[in-house]
Amino acid sequence: MFFCILLASSGGSWCCIRVDASESANTDIWHSKNLASTQVNYQLCQNLEQEVINSWCKQSSELHPLNSQMPLKVVQQTPETTQAPDTTKEPGDIQKQNDSPQLESQPSNLPTAPPDSTEQLLNPPEINQSQRLEKLMQLLRSPKKPPESDSDRELGLRVRLRPLEQPTFPPTEQPVPKFKPIGYLQGRVGYFQTSNIFSSNDIPVEDGLIISGLTLASAYFPLGAKTFLNGSIDGNLIRYINQSQYSYNQVKFNLSIYQQLSQRMYGEVSWSNQQLFYANNSDRLDSFKAGDRFLNENSLQVSLGRRDPLTSKLILNSFYELSVNFADPQSRDRIINSFWVSLNYYLQKPLQVGIDYQVNFSDFTQRDREDQFHRLFGHLNYRISDTSNMNVQAGVSLGSSTAENIDFDGWFFSINYNLELGQF
Repeated sequence: MFFCILLASSGGSWCCIRVDASESANTDIWHSKNLASTQVNYQLCQNLEQEVINSWCKQSSELHPLNSQMPLKVVQQTPETTQAPDTTKEPGDIQKQNDSPQLESQPSNLPTAPPDSTEQLLNPPEINQSQRLEKLMQLLRSPKKPPESDSDRELGLRVRLRPLEQPTFPPTEQPVPKFKPIGYLQGRVGYFQTSNIFSSNDIPVEDGLIISGLTLASAYFPLGAKTFLNGSIDGNLIRYINQSQYSYNQVKFNLSIYQQLSQRMYGEVSWSNQQLFYANNSDRLDSFKAGDRFLNENSLQVSLGRRDPLTSKLILNSFYELSVNFADPQSRDRIINSFWVSLNYYLQKPLQVGIDYQVNFSDFTQRDREDQFHRLFGHLNYRISDTSNMNVQAGVSLGSSTAENIDFDGWFFSINYNLELGQF
């Protein structure tokens, strides 16, 4: 296409120059008439060049409809729209913006494990019926006092067993208190595949992501009888399988206050900051470089969670979150309402299966845009050991946006492995 444009441009210039040359050979009588003809021909040349350029731009935009989109978990997550370029910017700045990697599938928008890990940590489930029966059997097996014999009753005597005197031992050292960690380091690696990696309405692109990272988190420090403080730092490397030019890195900070409201309900107020950086250099010398930051986002979240045991093995978890996000660039400022329902069944002690439904409503505050996003999927969680577990998810995503060229419809599959590397 570049050679077509060059040929059209060269041809137009040659035609105009040839007309100019012929003009100089004419007499003064025809000078004004030929000058008007030259202007018309020159205008036709310009129109021809413009049509070729417009045709190339149109085809380029159809092949890459996301190059003019602005960024979003993710994952989920959690991991948008076609935005008209600012006419006040220089052409080079617009081209640089169009070449930037997209944020439609950042980690905050990716599917994650059901949001009940905090509740399981601070509010363990009640003892089920089998455990109650086991305790009752232990009480029945405990030794009873020997019954009094008939001869003892006739003599009016009561026989008591005298316990043997226990031998005395020299005092030993005090038992070492059990280690209580104040934090832990966790590593993870995962793979995410979807049929619409850029949430495009024109040409959906199927691709996969390889996500690896580390989490340094503190233990839940008690601030009261039912109030706890927690903080964490996450670092992730997000790599596209085919669209490697859009690979990026993420750093995320989180601080939260957890409040247990009842035996089955809890609330949480948290602040988080995520920063995204280019992982690769652009093909253009005047564009972005690896390590340049293209998103800095602060979020204030208020969430409410509940855990309802339906049977001894069937648990219903529900979760609601209100998030207010302030970002740089400001076009990413938005308010998100999220609701999540997860039905979990414990097949065995280390194995859990379930089905999840998630819905997000995003309202952008700095531009006229609203998103509606739904996700329905099944999950399988398997605890391999006390320090490692595996999570598998598969389902569909549905949704739309008031912005053009945005469509969240597609299927996805993910598998994640988590390993606790140490405690401190």
